[in-house]
Amino acid sequence: MPSVSVIVPVFNAEAFLDKCLESLAGQTLEDIEVICVDDHSTDISLAILKERAVQDSRFKVIPLDCNQGPSKARNAALDAALGEFVAFVDSDDFVSPDFLEKLYGAAVSQNADVAKGTLLNYDPVKGASYQREIFNLNYRIREHKAWFFMTYTSAIYRTGMLRAGGIRFDERLRFFEDPHFSITAAFHYNKVVLVDDAVYYYTDNPHSVTHASNDTRPIRDLIAGANDLLDKMDALGIEGRHYNIVFAFLIDQFAGWFQKYYAPDAVTELAASGFSGIVQRCRDFQACMSEYLFFRKESDRRNLIRQIKKDLHG
Repeated sequence: MPSVSVIVPVFNAEAFLDKCLESLAGQTLEDIEVICVDDHSTDISLAILKERAVQDSRFKVIPLDCNQGPSKARNAALDAALGEFVAFVDSDDFVSPDFLEKLYGAAVSQNADVAKGTLLNYDPVKGASYQREIFNLNYRIREHKAWFFMTYTSAIYRTGMLRAGGIRFDERLRFFEDPHFSITAAFHYNKVVLVDDAVYYYTDNPHSVTHASNDTRPIRDLIAGANDLLDKMDALGIEGRHYNIVFAFLIDQFAGWFQKYYAPDAVTELAASGFSGIVQRCRDFQACMSEYLFFRKESDRRNLIRQIKKDLHG
């Protein structure tokens, strides 16, 4: 059994794929398998993957017959994973050489179902990395695991825990599937251990998929995903601070749509309708709103301090 199965969904990633695969081939934790799922790429991504698998037997390739989205690709790899833990690395990103070794060692030594590192943004033009405040969550996760609602790729997860809880990527969602997975996983794991110097590099890719402001699919998926998470919290009896933090995050997601001033009325109205619907489901809206407001207040303060430091020191 490999220590870690690394899952890499791939779709038309030829420009970044070699860097991603090299970072995995060079891991100091050698007892790994890397499962690459090609989501019917139309560039040479599949050829790159096959060549890598010939060079290194730890790399396995699963080609899909048609483009089905990253959730389907990740689930196909989850079904095939043999590792004690699983990691998720997107094909245009990469990780530090000791990323898996540090996370695996921490998870095993502390008997944790999840070990999380740090996510940094990487600018391929400047060749420099930096941290966006929105992804700076470790200090909060130390206080409560419910704060681990995004950047799931910076962590490894115990495979048995995922399978026992039926935790997979919701294939109905083309958007919001990442936080949906992170939040669902936190309903089930015993604890998460933080390893700040295990680094995942998220590439600022100017050619990544963007969505027009008049596209209603993202907000429809947010509504569906939010309601599914509320269903899960009701079914599992999630309450108290955990419930409030998750609900505050959902409020924040809808708030982001209300700030899109130039979005067509149809998009704004759909966001308002979805927000109204989840508010009506909240057990204690005052407590959840307070959690959200304090979260935003602290985040805005930290963003301001970071900007001032940048202006002063360059």
